[in-house]
Amino acid sequence: MRVDQYTTKKFSFVCLNLEPQHYEFLKEIANTRFDGSSYHAIFYLLNKYLHHLYEIRITSIKLTETATYQPRTKQYKRRTIKMNPVLWSKLFETRHFVGYSISAMIRIMIEWEMQSQGYDIIPLVALPQLARNVFDPSLSENWINNYSYEKQGTYESREIICSFLDQFC
Repeated sequence: MRVDQYTTKKFSFVCLNLEPQHYEFLKEIANTRFDGSSYHAIFYLLNKYLHHLYEIRITSIKLTETATYQPRTKQYKRRTIKMNPVLWSKLFETRHFVGYSISAMIRIMIEWEMQSQGYDIIPLVALPQLARNVFDPSLSENWINNYSYEKQGTYESREIICSFLDQFC
């Protein structure tokens, strides 16, 4: 068994496919709350809506490892943003668990935030109701670092077992 452990020192540039209205709203959140930092805005959205993302999970319904992407439209623009590698890793592994692409998850969270701020928008996926409010801003500094993802499979039976453990679920 090979274990690969390393520490990243730099931010990465990643590409997201978003419609102009979603990207502008993300920039607005970043500029008004996080000194223009898009990855801090995404970090905020992920912390706020992570349990909601778990509620809209579709991988168990689809029975496939492929991600479900946003509906196709000619309005998408490829946007390159600076991203913290740990946050990107969390989004990447969450994608396997939830079943949506990273761009789709970010779009869904942006639409939920737009809706919460009173924008007249019909989200791609409706915001699920949770039994209690799970977002505590005082905990937001520690949320990304406490997860693990393991996957194993059996070739003959095509069975894939994914263990996505999040310590605050």
